[in-house]
Amino acid sequence: MTTITHCFGLKRNAYYKHKNRADKRLNLELQIINIVRKRRKSLPREGVRKLVKSLNADFNKANIKVGRDTLFNVLRKNQMLTLRRKTSARTTNSYHRFYKYNNIIKDLEVTRANQVWVSDITYIRTIKGFATWL
Repeated sequence: MTTITHCFGLKRNAYYKHKNRADKRLNLELQIINIVRKRRKSLPREGVRKLVKSLNADFNKANIKVGRDTLFNVLRKNQMLTLRRKTSARTTNSYHRFYKYNNIIKDLEVTRANQVWVSDITYIRTIKGFATWL
């Protein structure tokens, strides 16, 4: 071990200090993961910000100091983050109070240009919601 640490210009105690810190960090992460797994059994979709508040008592019992960012990093490292569900636009409401026109081109055979015109409404997701384009 002495020759390896000497090659890198370090002392032996630096290696053992780093190893000791890494072992402590790993044990801490395992404790955090076990506590979060117990909680996720009852509430699987709970996010990290709510987990920090709801598990604060459990962390205090285990004598662990965990902040929001540390919890984010530990859960991200172990692929335990919950993904947000995307909101989708509800584009069709067939039960409205307005008159619904019949489809008059249903059985029409199109034989020339400009005989039938069609339009479309496109919903584009923006930060403030959906924008519609005609």
